[in-house]
Amino acid sequence: MFTSEKELVEKLVEELQQKYGTQYIVRELRGGNNIADIACTKEINRQNIVFDEYFKAYYYIHEIYNKKKVNLDKLNILNSKNNKLFFKFLSELEELGYIKIDGNQVKSIKKVDAVTTNFIAIEAKLSDWRSGLEQANRYKRFANEVYVALSEEYISKVDKQLFKENNIGLISVSKESLKIQIKAKKNKVEKLDIQYYIVDRFLEQFYKNAKITIMD
Repeated sequence: MFTSEKELVEKLVEELQQKYGTQYIVRELRGGNNIADIACTKEINRQNIVFDEYFKAYYYIHEIYNKKKVNLDKLNILNSKNNKLFFKFLSELEELGYIKIDGNQVKSIKKVDAVTTNFIAIEAKLSDWRSGLEQANRYKRFANEVYVALSEEYISKVDKQLFKENNIGLISVSKESLKIQIKAKKNKVEKLDIQYYIVDRFLEQFYKNAKITIMD
């Protein structure tokens, strides 16, 4: 049916846009050592990129937000360069109204707004559903819903019980359309700091792709 995964991905994107009204889609979004074939969402609630580097998200979540109030002298940032950058970042967060800096004290006012409330990652495979399932499981660290998209003629070979047990959705893709065989349940992510960073990367890549499209 499809001669390549790239061809399957293009059909999947087309259907997500036309059938499901998904406006925000990025291909090949890197998350650590993994690359999700498609990352998408239907809504964007924060337009500006806050976490352009992972260490900012990590220290914000673990040192600022989770503790609510912290002494700057007790921030345990070993890398001196990152330490300077993070202090500058804290000033930016204060300007945005997320924290309050009073001398050496930092107080969390409110959590940084999420870019989206439902971030979706999809792993596309022509036939190798086991590999797709293994890779998709890793996306749970940052995605609220995770799916494997498979060429329609291989769907009958899938162990659907395994997908249900792992809460991984399954999408069947043909030349004509796509069909959601198993709907993934929306979950909280395993690592909020990773989601903040990855979703801001998503936002950055989406803006970049949009500019390229406009210029073309």
